[in-house]
Amino acid sequence: MDELYNMIYSFIQSAITLKKLPRQGWIRVGIPISQIESIADHSYNTAMLSLLLCDLHNSLYPESVLEAETVMRIAIVHDLPECEYQDFDRQLELLLGKDKYQEFKGQVITSASTELLSLILNEEVKKIWKQSLDGYATKNSREAKFVSYIDKLEVLVQALSYEALGYHEVLFDDFWNSSMDYLNNCPFDVINNILTVLKEERATLH
Repeated sequence: MDELYNMIYSFIQSAITLKKLPRQGWIRVGIPISQIESIADHSYNTAMLSLLLCDLHNSLYPESVLEAETVMRIAIVHDLPECEYQDFDRQLELLLGKDKYQEFKGQVITSASTELLSLILNEEVKKIWKQSLDGYATKNSREAKFVSYIDKLEVLVQALSYEALGYHEVLFDDFWNSSMDYLNNCPFDVINNILTVLKEERATLH
């Protein structure tokens, strides 16, 4: 029993490093380190948006309900492996090419997830957490896809907050373009409607 909880503590100690790891993309465009969100900041906001928009979706579209617990589990853990390898910036994708980048990222995420899950000695709990991590990696459910769209939406929310502080909009065009490319196929109206608000807000700022 002592070993079980000692390993859980080790897991928590790994996860808590997300509070200290800055998001690399904002560093690339020159945001001062004092204003750069951590990976944990991003994960929290993604989880909050996921819960809020999941509840809204379920209220507006009761015929296609999303499992809120599954959405939240995936949203909370979706960037957890980054405590092992930090954050991938889009520049790496541009250097490697999309296919090689996706292959490399998949291998790193799988390795990091396996290492983290090895710290959970209770097999039932490990299975539940593995399902959440694997679900996000493979996007094999509506809930996982929903969170993946929210993840991109949150990038735009953060970019817009920096633009509102006075940073030049051109710094964030790449974030907008890549996120919009991904969100172009989003089938969830609650996300698309928020996206419209963000685009209108950006137009108002500039």
